[in-house]
Amino acid sequence: MGVLAVLARLVSPLEFGLVGVAVIVVDFSKMFTQMGVGPAIVQRQELENRHLTTGFTMSLGMGLLFAVGLLLSAPLVASFFKMEGLTPILRAISCIFLIDSFTLIGHALMQREMRFKTLAAIEVSSYALGFGIAGIFLAYIGWGVWALVAAHLLQAVLNVIFLVIAQPFPKKPGFEKNAFMELLSFGGGMTMARIGNFLATQGDNLIVGRMLGAAALGIYGRAYQFMVMPAGLFGNALDKSLFPAMAKVQDDKQRLGRAYLTGVSLIALVSIPLSIEFVLLAPEIVLTLLGPKWTDVILPFQVLACSLLFRMSYKMSDSLARATGAVYKRAWRQVLYAATVGIGSYIGQFWGLSGVAWGVALALVLNFLLMAHLSIKLTGIGWAEMAKVHMHGIILGLITGTASYFLVTTLRSLTDSHLLTLFLNALVIMLLAAGLIKFFPTLIISDDLKSLFGKLITNRFKK
Repeated sequence: MGVLAVLARLVSPLEFGLVGVAVIVVDFSKMFTQMGVGPAIVQRQELENRHLTTGFTMSLGMGLLFAVGLLLSAPLVASFFKMEGLTPILRAISCIFLIDSFTLIGHALMQREMRFKTLAAIEVSSYALGFGIAGIFLAYIGWGVWALVAAHLLQAVLNVIFLVIAQPFPKKPGFEKNAFMELLSFGGGMTMARIGNFLATQGDNLIVGRMLGAAALGIYGRAYQFMVMPAGLFGNALDKSLFPAMAKVQDDKQRLGRAYLTGVSLIALVSIPLSIEFVLLAPEIVLTLLGPKWTDVILPFQVLACSLLFRMSYKMSDSLARATGAVYKRAWRQVLYAATVGIGSYIGQFWGLSGVAWGVALALVLNFLLMAHLSIKLTGIGWAEMAKVHMHGIILGLITGTASYFLVTTLRSLTDSHLLTLFLNALVIMLLAAGLIKFFPTLIISDDLKSLFGKLITNRFKK
């Protein structure tokens, strides 16, 4: 958030929008360059060296192919989006395909071995150096849009260096037909699902960029980023922990069901109160972090914040589907989700950015229900159990949200300092939440979460 706050004051919404389109193009193409190889390596119960060398060859070949492809097709892509200045940005960023192809196997092996602390350290370090230092410095000296491009490329290079050092793997290209087919049988379904998921998570950005322009995309992108950042950090941490763990017990429905419900309960406990706080404090958050030129971010951010629970919670179902190999059942749901996002965003854009946000929010609710239905079929749990694990989060959200509403209303009448309002509200709400958990634990924490926290504390003391 700190890096975003600084860059927002040095780079214009238009420049953010141009790079945002380039990143959308790259992220969409990456689904084909990776071909679901990484998750296939994590999910396989028996992994051999032939899978690693074949997977590395697939990644390297597709990375080179797409790097050249984007280099040549950049003018056509820029013409589609009707954005001047996009062509050189796309050509510069095209080399990221080749760079990232060296990370796929190492990243998958670290996930498989549950080395999450090391992975997190690599991601944080590469981002801090790429964006936090280089990106801010280049933006400060006037590089504008090229500061963002350089930051993306440097982050990718540093990610490769750190991963190669932390996780050795066979770097000699090789190809074995059976290994290729085994990886592709799982990876194909993963790729289909990822295409659907990408169109769902980026379809709104595509429509905003195409229909409303780069500046509007820059504004919408910041609103979306505010919503996605906590969802991404928390959801990705859970996914990296639970996906390999659930893959190991994929034949035990009871253990899968308990793990799934524990994850959903934790997500509800975090996301529901956080969603309410985002809606109430959106003006202070935007003005403090981005500054007064970004006030148009406030309303779409508030709308998107209403859907935070649904965005975070469906990721648990996503992890479960991948862990059990139900990638094709997941895939058609992702395609339907993508279609809903596209339709909702297109209709919503007639009412501006807030209309797009409402279209996306409704699509997230639908996807949550679709993926919850799949999880129920995979684990044998019931809808009543699903509803029950959300109750603790709802109770905590209602209590902290009510307190926050009266506190924020009072603070706004007493001070013009947005930062002070944020700080005092956060302090009071955290103390209130801690007090509720301390003195009324059965009201706030489910039995599954109590068991999980107890195991974590026990393991901590054993160390």
